[in-house]
Amino acid sequence: MMTILGLAGVLLAGCGEGSFETALDAGVRKLFTPRRTPQQYMLVAVSSHDPDVRRDAVAKISKSKKYNAEWAIKGYIAIALLESEPQTRCVAIRALARTGDPRATETALKILNYRDHPPREVCPPVALCRWDATEALANLTAAGQVPEEYRGDVIETLLQRLRLDGDRHARIAAARGLSGYAEEEVLEALILGLRDADFAVVHQCEVSLVQLTGRTHDADALAWELWLAAHRAEPFAHRGEIPESRQLPYSNRWEKKTWETKELVRWLWPGAKEK
Repeated sequence: MMTILGLAGVLLAGCGEGSFETALDAGVRKLFTPRRTPQQYMLVAVSSHDPDVRRDAVAKISKSKKYNAEWAIKGYIAIALLESEPQTRCVAIRALARTGDPRATETALKILNYRDHPPREVCPPVALCRWDATEALANLTAAGQVPEEYRGDVIETLLQRLRLDGDRHARIAAARGLSGYAEEEVLEALILGLRDADFAVVHQCEVSLVQLTGRTHDADALAWELWLAAHRAEPFAHRGEIPESRQLPYSNRWEKKTWETKELVRWLWPGAKEK
């Protein structure tokens, strides 16, 4: 419920703009309008004609204590698959992934492979939705929440996103997600990704390769190709190790603060150049 100070702020703002009556009416209505329950917000999310209202309703459900209730999950799925407004759809995709429910993987796969389903079941996703669906698969993979029966489909879908998606964010998310799968075809795809025109994609491919192999070649695709050719028998023998050249110079947040401060001082006062 709006506080007296909050209501006063609304009224004062209205006075400054010459709309006192409008501000008073809006303030009074907000003051005495009962709060909706998460279930009521779901009804709004699937019935309102205003896309902003639908998006706000889904966001409120996702932030409530009922975010992972069965009715909420079913609502997220319907909105993620069929919502016409991209932002609202993305909020539902993120909320669904946060639940960790097995249906989150299935839904993200349907969105990214929408051509395999009739339009009445899956609305074709714009780039923003493909990004969030790919992020969902990457996050579910990292959390160990991808059901085993979907593992192969997730790998193939992430490989396709990395190779073919025109959106850089989707390719970055795909490269991140692939770091969770120790498969030779994944290594080959990540090495090929090092030739991407977008350096952010290249960087993530290198990071994922390091996580999978415990080795680094500083995003040099040719060096990685030669390494893989020489280590096909056991390319994942050092998976999870961090190469010395990529180890951080700190181990906790306090050491990080100290290191960052020293780096800032060094940048501001680099000292005399060597002769």
